[in-house]
Amino acid sequence: MANLHEHLSHSAVDNIEKWLREPKYREYKDELQQMIDNERWKELEDAFFKVIEFGTGGRRGTSGVGSNRINRVTIGESAQALCEYAQSFDEDARSKGIVIACDTRLTSPALSKYAASVCAGNGFKTYIFEDFRATPELSFAVRILRAAAGIVISASHNPPADNGFKAYWNDGGQLVAPHDKGVLDAANAITEVHAVDFDAAVADGLIIKVGKELDDQYYNAVLGQSEGESRDLMIAYSPLHGAGMTNTLPVLQHAGFNVVTVTDQMIPDGNFPTIENGKPNPEEKAANDRVVALMLDTDADIAVTNDPDADRIGVMVRVGDEAVYLSGNQSAVLATDYALRSLRDRGELTPKHYVAKTIVTTDMIDALAMSYGVTIYKNMLIGFKYIGELIHKKEQTGEVFVIGGEESYGLLKGDYARDKDGAVGALTIAEYAAELKKDGKTLVDRLDELYEHYGVYAERLDTVVCPGAEGFSQMQTIMEQLRKTPPSKIDNEEVTAVLDYQSLKRHNIVSGITESIDCITGNVLVLEFGDTRKRVTIRPSGTEPKIKFYVQWWQEAQNVRVQSKQLDQKLENISRHLEGIALER
Repeated sequence: MANLHEHLSHSAVDNIEKWLREPKYREYKDELQQMIDNERWKELEDAFFKVIEFGTGGRRGTSGVGSNRINRVTIGESAQALCEYAQSFDEDARSKGIVIACDTRLTSPALSKYAASVCAGNGFKTYIFEDFRATPELSFAVRILRAAAGIVISASHNPPADNGFKAYWNDGGQLVAPHDKGVLDAANAITEVHAVDFDAAVADGLIIKVGKELDDQYYNAVLGQSEGESRDLMIAYSPLHGAGMTNTLPVLQHAGFNVVTVTDQMIPDGNFPTIENGKPNPEEKAANDRVVALMLDTDADIAVTNDPDADRIGVMVRVGDEAVYLSGNQSAVLATDYALRSLRDRGELTPKHYVAKTIVTTDMIDALAMSYGVTIYKNMLIGFKYIGELIHKKEQTGEVFVIGGEESYGLLKGDYARDKDGAVGALTIAEYAAELKKDGKTLVDRLDELYEHYGVYAERLDTVVCPGAEGFSQMQTIMEQLRKTPPSKIDNEEVTAVLDYQSLKRHNIVSGITESIDCITGNVLVLEFGDTRKRVTIRPSGTEPKIKFYVQWWQEAQNVRVQSKQLDQKLENISRHLEGIALER
């Protein structure tokens, strides 16, 4: 092993030696030995420098050989660890069972079947969807079937080479602390993965295939969130080759909307062949090119896209002969306004109702909540799992969840599921668009009205990509240096406060006062500029090799269209300046 120590980090060597030695890695031993013999040092370092952890969306990464890769071992040990951990909490966990779903990614069907084989091999009653399904339907299914846990094989919006493992607890929500660490610790302690033959287990009734009956229950639950009856709206839709054709499309159709689809993107395909940059992410403008073209060609009113596991939505609005792309923040504002307004207009809104958002989601939702007289919970780190956790905690308090949103194109209205849902997000936005259309308005017109009333809120997200082991180290260095010496000024704007979510301290630079932050700890740093609504949030992604900069700003309304354009430029300047500061560290 001398060569390994000469070319690789200690952590990579340790993990490689385990993969060569321990029985649970035996199927990859020959392939790994070939990589070593061929001296593929950089590839080996990236694949083994760490054990792939539970991030904001479970374990996610590139498919392939390695401890920092998604493969049968990392999926198998995760599934077995989830079984062991669930059993330690509930002696009836095996009979309650585990539900498994997957998206349309290249390796998802095989990995989901393997996960089912492992769960059955560990004595768990195992449900698996007969074909790909949207992630929110899995969350719903865990609740309806009263299962002990759930698994989704998906990498959400990541590139084609990636896949992942999302774990769900018995409330239908993603694993949060301490369960996420508990399952990872259990996975690290596993020396051999126990699995049965999938087909034999199905024949013996150990693995149960589910489908239409659960689909129908799920559709009814989503449609139960309908607020209005207006349906005079044409929608252009694309699932971007993903699972949205099993949730968002049928929900919109069942609701009675006129939906036209991008035909070649209705084909489930994990290569995402028609997406120019290969990124099936509604946040990426290029991912929406075809559905926007369809919207303009057919004179549809709005266009909607999903990511591959269909828990996110992108929304585009036709204004004359042009398309306006709504950000995740703007969609969340409109959906929140519609949900609260509908309750108020029916005379049902009370102070017991609440809305929720993460710390990087627009503060315009705060303003809406205050205006409507409802509570807002906003002290949550990035990741919809924290909103799911909040709903669970509030179940016995008499408080009523209305809607939750996050800037990364995620919405949940109602508590039938505990994860964001592209179907209910699309239904809510479509209903609002149809109602506004009756008055000759668009969603963009309503957004401008809200800006006139509450002030202009602008948001921007930028990223610095840091791939591989070297990139991982770079991210740690950037965050460490920004904490140690935060910038005093960005693009001529004075930094007046620094919030460190690792220490949970907010230091006011002007007054010198340090206060505690009411939140759980996380690797997040926030810079404020004289107003809590003017800030930059910096964090390493929990699912991708990149650092993210969330820039948020607010101004009193004057001429909202002009201000919006000016603020877009201002936020870009701040982001570029910050990126330069970070890369110098």
